[in-house]
Parts: sequence; C-alpha cells; structure tokens
Amino acid sequence: MNVHMKKWVSGAALASVIWTGTVWTTADAAAAAAPFSDVKAGHWAEKHISKLALQGILKGGTGGKFNPNNAVSREEAVIIALRFMGIDDQVNSSQVIVLPSSLQIKEDYKKYLNLAFQKKLLLLEEEVALAGKEKGQAWGRSPASREWITRLLVRAVGKEADAKAMAADEASFNDHAKIDAKLVGYINAAVAAGLVKGVTAGNFDPKAAVTRATASTLFSRAESQLPVAYAGQVNGVLLSISTGQLSVLHGDGSIRDYTITPDTSIYRFDSDNLSSLTGLKQYAEATLISNGDGSIGYVEQTSDKPKVNVHEGTLTRVSESLNRLTVLIGEDYKPFTYDPEHPPVVTDSNGRSIALKDLPINVDVKVMVDTVRTEGRVVAVNVKQSVLNKTGSGTVAAWNAVSRSLQLKDSVTGATENLTVSANATIKQNGANLALDQLKAGDAITYEVKTGLVTSIVITKSGQQAISGKLVTVSKADKTIQFTVNDKLQAEYLADNAAVKIQGLNDATIDDLQKDDAVTLTLDANGKVNMITVTNRTVQTLNGATVAGYVADTKTLSLIDASGKARNLFIGSNVRYDLNGTSLLAEAALPMITVKGKKLNVSFSGENAVVVSIVAKYSGTVVENNTTSKTLNIMPSAGNVITLQYQTPAVEIYGQNSETYADIRAGDQVTVLLNAAQDQAATVLVQKNVQFEAVSVDTAAGKLRVKRSDGATEEWTVASGVTLQDDNGAAIGLGSITAGSLINATLQGNTAVTIKKVAVVYGRVSSVNSAAASLDILTPSGAIVTKTAGSSPLIMRDNVVLGSLTAVQPDDRVEIRKDENDRIVIQIVPALRKEVWYYDNSARTLNVLHEMSDTNYSFALHPDVYIHQGTTALTTSNLQNGDAVSLYMLRGKVVEIAK
Repeated sequence: MNVHMKKWVSGAALASVIWTGTVWTTADAAAAAAPFSDVKAGHWAEKHISKLALQGILKGGTGGKFNPNNAVSREEAVIIALRFMGIDDQVNSSQVIVLPSSLQIKEDYKKYLNLAFQKKLLLLEEEVALAGKEKGQAWGRSPASREWITRLLVRAVGKEADAKAMAADEASFNDHAKIDAKLVGYINAAVAAGLVKGVTAGNFDPKAAVTRATASTLFSRAESQLPVAYAGQVNGVLLSISTGQLSVLHGDGSIRDYTITPDTSIYRFDSDNLSSLTGLKQYAEATLISNGDGSIGYVEQTSDKPKVNVHEGTLTRVSESLNRLTVLIGEDYKPFTYDPEHPPVVTDSNGRSIALKDLPINVDVKVMVDTVRTEGRVVAVNVKQSVLNKTGSGTVAAWNAVSRSLQLKDSVTGATENLTVSANATIKQNGANLALDQLKAGDAITYEVKTGLVTSIVITKSGQQAISGKLVTVSKADKTIQFTVNDKLQAEYLADNAAVKIQGLNDATIDDLQKDDAVTLTLDANGKVNMITVTNRTVQTLNGATVAGYVADTKTLSLIDASGKARNLFIGSNVRYDLNGTSLLAEAALPMITVKGKKLNVSFSGENAVVVSIVAKYSGTVVENNTTSKTLNIMPSAGNVITLQYQTPAVEIYGQNSETYADIRAGDQVTVLLNAAQDQAATVLVQKNVQFEAVSVDTAAGKLRVKRSDGATEEWTVASGVTLQDDNGAAIGLGSITAGSLINATLQGNTAVTIKKVAVVYGRVSSVNSAAASLDILTPSGAIVTKTAGSSPLIMRDNVVLGSLTAVQPDDRVEIRKDENDRIVIQIVPALRKEVWYYDNSARTLNVLHEMSDTNYSFALHPDVYIHQGTTALTTSNLQNGDAVSLYMLRGKVVEIAK
C-alpha cells in the first residue's frame, strides 16, 4: 500500500519552539497523567490515549474529556485509520461524492469515507452488504465492532495478503464460531502480527463494540507496523537525560535539546504503566511528541538496546583543536572524533563530571561512540578511575588494611565518605612511618587524595592510647603484661585475643615475645592491651637452609643457607616447630631437625631462632618455570626466591586435564610437595579461586555437592583440614551452607582447602548514590539494605560488562555478591515478560503461553522465589492462566515473579 507521509516538524524546528518557562523542582518527578479529566492516572489505556491525542489521531471532546468508554462509530473509525496512516490530508473537499443510499453517513464524513474506498481500506461492496443486513440503522453512526475494526486495522498496516493466506485457518479463540467467516483471516493476521488480543476466558468477542480507549490501544500498538512521522513527533537516541531536558541524537546526525515539564507523560516500550526519568535508558532510542505549546508532552523509550559501540583502552591524547581523542587499544593508536557543538559527557569511576579540558591522559577509559551517524562520534567518555584531587581532615570511622577501604567522617561537614587508600600510601604519626594496619578507627587524620586514591595520611591524634616501654614478662594465666617505662615497672591487663606484631613474622603470638623487647602497647576503649608491637627487632627467614650440625650443650644449630653462607642460631625454649604447617613439640622436633643434610625453613631474630619448619613443601608465587633446565623459582610470602629442581612432577590444575609441568605459569600461586630426599619437586598443586553453587549438603557424611558455571556437578568430602568461612572470614560449620548458596572455593590442585560462603543480596534498587559508590536495595522481605560497591565493581547485564555505577537505575532488579576474587559484582537482572499457562507443582516449574515453535516456556522456580503483586506477597496458587507476569532469573532459576 502506498502511504504518503504527513509533513512533520523537524528536530530543529521543534527545538526552536520549545517552551522553557517551567522549573522542575524534583529530580525524578512522576510522569503526568493523560491530558483529560476523565482519564485518571493508572487507567489501563492511559499511555495510548496520551500518545494518540498528541499525535492528533484520536482527539478529545468538549469540556476537556476523552470519554474513554464511549463506543467508536464506523465513520469515526475511518477517520482514525486515515490519521493513523498519515494520509487524512489527502481528502478532496471539492469533489462531489455520491454514495449508495444504504450507506448513511454524516455529510462532513463523506470525503473521508471516499478516501478510504480509494485506498482500499474499505471495499464498497462489503460495506453495502453490511448495511443491507442492518435495516433501519445508520451505517456510519453504528458502533464499530471488534471484528470489523480488526479488518480496517489489518488493511491500514498493509497486511491484506496475510489475511487472505490465513482465511482458511480456524481462529485461536473459544468463540471462533461467532466470527464472521469472511473476517476470520483478518483476525488471524492481526493476532499473528500482535495487533489484537482476546478478551476474558480465551474469547475474542467479535461483535462487541470498540470503545475509544480500546481504539486508542489498537492503533497505538499498530504504529510499530507502519512507521509514520506525525506532526510534532521526533525520534532519536537519548544522549543525556536530566530534569527538565532531554538531549536527542537524530538520524540525520543533528543533536537537539528538548524541554520536558512535570506534565510530560513518560513511558517505556515494555509497559503500559507510567514511568519516570529514571526509567529512561541513556543511549537507547525514544520517541518524543510535542505539546501545542512546544514543550514535550509525551516520551516513550522504544528500545533498551544502546546505540553506541564501546571502546576500551588508554587515553594518550586530547586535541580540542581537532575535536579528537586518541586511545591506545592493544598496540594500535585509534583516533575518535567528537562534535564540538555537543562535546562528549566525561565522568570518572565515581560518576563525577570532568570538563573535557581537564581530562587526564595515560588513564584507562571507555569511549562510547554512536552508531547512528555514518561516521560515529564520541558521545561519552568514562575514566576507569577517580580523578578526584583534594586534601582534607576527619576521623577514621572504619578501616580495612587488606582492601585499603577507608571510611572517613569529615571534620568540617560531618558527612561520611568512602575512600580507597593507595597501596603505596604513606601513613605517619609524629614524623614516624607506620604500617597500613597501624591506622585505627577513631584516629584523627589529615589526608591527600590524588586521582581518586589517598596517597598520604598523617595521624594528628590517636584514637587509641599507646604506651611504649621495655618488656619484662607476660602472664597468659593472669592476662597481664609487665614492662618498664624509664626504668619504672608498670603492668596492664591483656584484652582477649590480644595481637602481637613483629615485622617479618606474620603469625606472631605472645609466645614469640622476648624479654627486653622494645614494645608499643595499644589500649582499647576498655583500657586493655589489644596490640603489642615489637619495635626493636625484626624476624628474617631462611628458606631451604641445610643442617650442618647441632651442638646440644650450647643448643646451637649450624645451617648453610641457600647462598652457601654459614649461620649459627640459638634454639631456645620458646622456638616454634612445625611439619608442613602441623605444630610439633620440641621433643618430637629436635631429633628431626638436627640430622645433618636436613632441609629447613628457619625464621630468626638476631641470633635466636623463632620458628623452625621441616621442609616437605613450599607455597608461594611462581617467578619462573624454566622447562629447559627443569627448575621452578617460587617466591614465598616471606623470604627469598627458592629454586626447586624437578623431573616429571605430578601437576594438578583445577579445570584442566592431562596437565604437565609445562602448564605452570609465572604468577601462579602454587604448593610444591617435595620428594623424600627434599631435593626435587614431586607434586605441584596450582591454586585457583573458583565460584560454585551448592547443590546439596550432607552434614552427617561431610559431603558437599556443587555446580560449576558450565552446569557440571561434582561432590567433595569436606574433611577436618578444610577451612569453612562466611563472607567476612568468620568460621562456620558445613550446615551453614544450603542448597542454592554461592561459595568461593580456594583449590590446591583439585582439592578444596578453603570454602567461603558468599553473601548475596537480591532486590529492587531503591536509589543509587554514585558519589558514595553505594546502592539502597529493597529486599523481598521489605527491608532496605545499603550496599557499598567499592572502587571498581563489576557491573553486568545480559553477560555484558557495563561502565560505571550510573548504569544501575532505580527499579532495576539486581543481585550483589562477590566473585571468586572478592570483587563486588552487581548483576542487573532483566525482566522476562510472559503470560502464565500453568504451574507444575511436582516439577516446581512455571509454564507460560508460547508459540508452537518456542521450546523455552518452562521455568524452574528457586526454592525462595518471591511472588508478588505490588507489595502484596502471593503464592503459586495465585498465578492463573493468562496472567501477565515479569520473571526475574538467576543461574537458571526464577527468583522473582511480579504479577
């Protein structure tokens, strides 16, 4: 069908008449209701009435009313169809029109009816026959029935051929027999194209009159089948979304700004309910329709698919004179140009805006380039780190020395801020350098931030009292410590689990303290010593030292270190002994460590041995694997590089088969088991961190069955040597892990040595605070949970990694957890729009209505699936055939059903 397009207002013309007098006072005001007094907010056809009214297709009546429940007459339906097609201006008002007397119609409608006959929207013989069956009724003023208007709609969108091809097929409705036989093909074609649906109980109700609300819905949804550029309507990609204004990239490459007001109706393609600004997705397509005053009256997101390509690399140059950015991607320098009239929006990892002139170079970036223009232009740049530079002061509210996460209460504003401390940051107090873990909650500090990381901290006032002195003795029984300060004896009580810090000895305990140690005692809020720091000595470690001899009278152990240097160490009563990490008593250890030629790892302070380990294995990071000389160099957590010989060691790497020594790579964390002679590597276990889903738990047998990401399952025996922890590292029992739990397992080779239960939060996003890198989540229980995303969260949607926290929007469903490497993962869970068929209680699956060719219609429910309608909790018995539902799925199971 040849459809002539209406003349329409271009993006430039429309922008020139935008009204800018309204001030929007809220950041995300709810969209306005339809512009008619009798169409209340929430009306089922509100979206379509608003759109068609602004498009001029179906107008309101007198008194500002739409009369949504009034029937549409046939003559009105004809005009609606012509306006819908954009050809109503083709009527010839001067033409003399003669119609059969049986087609009674108002005089001013005749020209439209004549055009409908010319365009074959209606066929004269069909309508004369219909009028002949309705003796005594005016053809034009009679209500348009559902089957009649379906034929009109099918012809309007050019699917007459489809209707004829389907004319012999039975309609898929219970009341098929009531449908006029000549109209069955049109109803089949309309159903296939998604133009019409049935009513209640699987019926079509063909003879029912079509109301104005129904007509609005039918023609509105049909617009996807027949694109028409209506007057005052523009389409494009949303480049920026802000209160009061939308910036749109049009197909011709132009970019225009459009004013929206609190009266603007905002919708999305996947819902008939009112949405809001936060429901609009940046870089996706939308339709905007102007009000009579020039402001935008209607906005509809027509797709969520971003119309941008994302390029990641290192920014090497910004040339404002050439309107160009240069990015190093792999080994190639790639230029990207931007529109100087609309330069790209630039943000850092915390969502802070950056002026293009202030964009730093040699930083990792994501560059978004539009796919609308023939030669795409840069529309946004995201710097993958913070570019914040500042100084400040405050009080430490919380501090994690491992993740270097600092929570600070600002001394001026009193606001709490989350910062990340650089691994190379300096921490000083009274001019002396401190270790990261010596910073404590309650400390008053000044600090400096460079490119988003805290680079220096000065403790101006300690939040915890400290005393320095010389150690006299420690009584574990009395929980006291005695020491001298300026030769005066003092004593303090020890807190439970008081920690000891000796540089070079990671697992120092009270037993490692020595008389006359210079110590700094840190007191907790109760005045008890919770940290003892030795300041006058350090502990060094000899790895792979060889025993040369032992003098029992002097308790002297002679060793030859790895470099061939001889050392003599005193073996005192407080030396610790172990064999492969298992503690030994002195009487059991001495006969083993005094054998000439024995290999030992020995930690010592001065001339005193502190820890003696009998070497049967080494753990550390692979520095080099030389497969020619068959030597493996590894770096333990403390000490020097160890070189180990090997011939054909057994190698275990989880997830691999037929591993050999050639598969060991620099950077791998490994545990190497030695042969009996301690001179070669017999087995190499490569350490991996892997995330699994628990399938079943047998606490009595100590069995844990888990599922990998590829769906394969395996069963482990959780022996006494396996460490079980919660998300914070606290010890738990096997019974704390249940089916469906996520776990992070540290595996040495194929054996799990640490199993950590992953804390998971699922719910609807209530708000996003990009500056604080946090989200408020409304959980199914109704509780609001605030989750901190950290400095570099992994944000995913449909297996695509998104840019920054700004990609997460209010009302999104998200799962927040840690991955196998303890990185925060924010999984955005998209909705699947379905209609309920039936629930299978035995299989615990929800089956949905589907096409015959669709095999994906049965969905397994999670044991804790959240079923609801609004805030009302439901059960599976509340899901009835034909119910429209949104399904949210994680790891192959439905976790939420919204009716």
